[in-house]
Amino acid sequence: MLVKYRDSFQKIVMGLLSFIPDLKDIDRINHELEWYAATDDRNLYLQKNEDGDFIGLVGVEKQDKYLMIHHLAFIPQQQTKENENQIFNSLADYYPDLQMMGTIETTPALARWEKEKNE
Repeated sequence: MLVKYRDSFQKIVMGLLSFIPDLKDIDRINHELEWYAATDDRNLYLQKNEDGDFIGLVGVEKQDKYLMIHHLAFIPQQQTKENENQIFNSLADYYPDLQMMGTIETTPALARWEKEKNE
């Protein structure tokens, strides 16, 4: 289940973002949070597991016909194809009219999901 970011989730989000190799620095993480907050077209969503624990996040930017997947992060023991697929399935439900696209970092996971979906 995806939950939209709220300020009360800031520490959780910062921790999850720190698992992304390019975001190890606290200033860089804060910069990313500010970037998402700058416009309503950018959103962070947290993924909850069956127990209600936050296990991952996805950062998206809504464009004209596309939903750009900027960030995808999980706590290490939850980095699974199934959890990635759950996030992408939820995003497809939330944004049914938009084609999902990935960055260099997120495209491999998105491509796996699309391949599985089309089989």
